[in-house]
Amino acid sequence: MSDSWHNNYCRVYNKLYNVPILMKYVSRLVILVSTVFGMAVASCNRGNTSANDDTAELTEAQKNLINNGWYIPKSAPSGELPEEYGVKSKFGQQDNYFDIEIGSGCDVAIKIVNITNEQCIRYIFVPEKTTANIQMIPQGQYYLKLAYGKDWMEFDNGNGRIEGKFTSNVSYDKSVDVFDFGKKNSSSIVNYVLQINIKDGHLYNNFKTISISETEFMK
Repeated sequence: MSDSWHNNYCRVYNKLYNVPILMKYVSRLVILVSTVFGMAVASCNRGNTSANDDTAELTEAQKNLINNGWYIPKSAPSGELPEEYGVKSKFGQQDNYFDIEIGSGCDVAIKIVNITNEQCIRYIFVPEKTTANIQMIPQGQYYLKLAYGKDWMEFDNGNGRIEGKFTSNVSYDKSVDVFDFGKKNSSSIVNYVLQINIKDGHLYNNFKTISISETEFMK
């Protein structure tokens, strides 16, 4: 086969298939695939590292709770907790309500307890730097039980009930103040604004409280 024929063939082939341009696009495609693959691998590695870091950051107390069946929920609750958390909510006919304002430093779980029969009528979880409006409080007199903290964990006891509690920076209070929502059949609408804030380890509420134990809060 002559060199002249071979050169003519190559010129025709390159003209038909534009080999240099094809090679350029193939090269770019290889680079793109390699980049995407590398990003995917890096992302997976970051996810694995994060999971390992989360495990490493657990306290001994949290590890013990996990060993005993407690778990960290995918997302912490917010607002009024359902009956599974052990409190059947009770509602009044009038729009008596609490406005709750949580500052920085902690999440707060609040139980509204009837002072006459010690029955909890509402159970609320309010994350830090958020507000909640708890409406239709039945007429009567109430005090509050409060749990402050971070790192909420839960335990499913198997009979449809869930226990939940904070596992770091935890403290428990109950209000000295009594919140009077009026007598039965009264037409007056009553509301209270609760302001709760923790700064540098000190509690700043707009109502008076005293410390209680975890056992007392859980009752």
